[in-house]
Amino acid sequence: MAKKSTIIRNWPKHLLQWGILLALVVFITGLIPSKEPVDPEALCPMGGLEALTTYMVRGSLPCSMSSLQIMMGIALAAAVVLFSKLFCGLICPIGSVEDLLTRLRKAIRIKSIDVRNGSVLDKILRIFKYGLLFLIFYMTASTSELFCKKLDPYYAVATGFKGEIVLWMSIASLVAVLVLSFIIDRFWCRYLCPLGAISNSFKFWIWIIGLFAIYYILGLLGVNIPWFVLLGVFCLTGYLLEIFNSRPKMQILHIVKEQSQCNHCGACNRRCPYHIDINSAKGGRINSVDCTLCGECVATCPTGALKTGVGRRCKGGLLEFVPAVISVVLIVLGIWIGSKIELPTIDVTWGTEQTAEDGTVTKLVDVSSLEKMEITGLRSVKCYGSSMAFKAKLQKIAGIYGVKTFVHHHRAVVTYNPAQITPEQIQRAIYEPSKFKVNTPDHHQTDSIKIVTIRTEKMYDKMDINYLGLQMRGTGKKIYGVETEYECPLIVRVYMDPSENLDEDWFEETVEMKKLVMPVHGGGTREIDVDYEFVRLEDGEEFISCEDYIRYMFNPFKAEFKSRVEEASGKKQFVYEIPNANYEKPIITRNMPYLSNHLSKHDGIIGIYLQLNDDLVPSIRIRYTAPMTEEELWKLMTMETWTITFKKDDVREVDAKIGFTQPGTSYEYKD
Repeated sequence: MAKKSTIIRNWPKHLLQWGILLALVVFITGLIPSKEPVDPEALCPMGGLEALTTYMVRGSLPCSMSSLQIMMGIALAAAVVLFSKLFCGLICPIGSVEDLLTRLRKAIRIKSIDVRNGSVLDKILRIFKYGLLFLIFYMTASTSELFCKKLDPYYAVATGFKGEIVLWMSIASLVAVLVLSFIIDRFWCRYLCPLGAISNSFKFWIWIIGLFAIYYILGLLGVNIPWFVLLGVFCLTGYLLEIFNSRPKMQILHIVKEQSQCNHCGACNRRCPYHIDINSAKGGRINSVDCTLCGECVATCPTGALKTGVGRRCKGGLLEFVPAVISVVLIVLGIWIGSKIELPTIDVTWGTEQTAEDGTVTKLVDVSSLEKMEITGLRSVKCYGSSMAFKAKLQKIAGIYGVKTFVHHHRAVVTYNPAQITPEQIQRAIYEPSKFKVNTPDHHQTDSIKIVTIRTEKMYDKMDINYLGLQMRGTGKKIYGVETEYECPLIVRVYMDPSENLDEDWFEETVEMKKLVMPVHGGGTREIDVDYEFVRLEDGEEFISCEDYIRYMFNPFKAEFKSRVEEASGKKQFVYEIPNANYEKPIITRNMPYLSNHLSKHDGIIGIYLQLNDDLVPSIRIRYTAPMTEEELWKLMTMETWTITFKKDDVREVDAKIGFTQPGTSYEYKD
């Protein structure tokens, strides 16, 4: 009965904690369909703080991080400085799972292992979370990839162990949560959680501000200390303050004890998830670096001696709602601010100056003469990697000197010299003509394909033609393909069955659909906002033979190994062929380089191809010679894991990228 009473008395905490955990389970498992794929780390403050650190170190954001995650990190820091570790006590799903494990252990009457706060073992164990904190932030800022994903137990479970994880790290951290936290209360939170290390450090915010002030002043004085040294000192300072000065004094809210009402029953100590020694406190504020204001001690106190209060005393009970309310307000505020501002994922310039060997800097361009133009709708610019690829493309264009990308809104701001290049020339230079196969015509029944041309606006990203093609596929018309050619307005050629007679109104309605309902891998659909503008339907029609159309729209793949071609000269060679109409799908064409990489490690493999056979069916072909055999080749292709060389010193075992169920046939290779 006492447990039920405690839950009821502390209902704001339990409502928020279990409500968030339930919402995560529902959305991540897909019990409630979402229009967009659910990002398990969309509101994670850890990723936000990593992103902010990377931005300060490199001037760029890691991966697909945006201002939303950064604002969640800032909200966490503000909560810790002003109030307490509210995220840890009321929101964190891992903390909620640890609470469940504690309840389970007590229900089945298994005795826990007690690691007393302040003991030698406790102080030794606490250093591990600061070591993880240093490793995660160092690796993230060095690579612009969120290293925490590789070992975060929440992320591993939320993605079904299919995210950007390192399997052994994820399993080890999950074992720490499920096993060690079962026998030692809050083991992950107390000893391993890097976000807990940050939160504990922020409780001593005056010390931390002093540390950063010293670093800044030394920089002004010309003493340039590497950023990772500052990170190391931050971690060491946080650890030392935690074990030697575990009573921060600058918070607004505290658990307050009225000594005269305390009967020293010890119920508060037993109920506290962190086993803070509340019972022995003589009164006033309970100042502990571990306190999260979860309110469990307040709810379990039989005499009402404990309250959530401001200052050293609190006579009312209304403040028991405050931690949960503040948590919700900070989340909402972080989401709102994060939606209003956006930091650039990259912000780089080039070619404006040159530094000689003696350190002399020569200005190559008058920076004041440069102008900026904004390009929107860049759906392919969606993370740090694609931003850098876009930058590399711009660097090859004379007259462009810089770019900022904003991946959340898929836009970029380009810095250029108007004396060298115009905005229209920039658009033309960066545009990639694209084609997309909507449906496959039956060349046995269709002799020719009709081509009509339309003009559109607001679709200058290479992904837009795919989305337009999917919009047309959804109409059920006999449309076989679309392709684009740069012009203002954009030229879009539509390939269709000669029996289709589609007028300008139909094209306008189809092009200007505002929502694309797109099927997703594994089942279900998601909605994508589109905002294309139809301009006109051009006069006239053209025709192309069905066979020529199929060959034109097909994207072949070829990987030959020059040294083996030369070695096999004069030898008897064979081709192993597997035809399948599905082999022209993007999921196959994207993974052909992996198949080539995997097979290339074995003697006798000369080349790997994706081609149309004589009946115009997409076929994977492997050219080989002795000592490779047809049986050995099939065994290699059907392995569950492939060995892939990503770099010279980076060889990994990965799950097979293409599945093969029906063996092919071999025939002798002819030049």
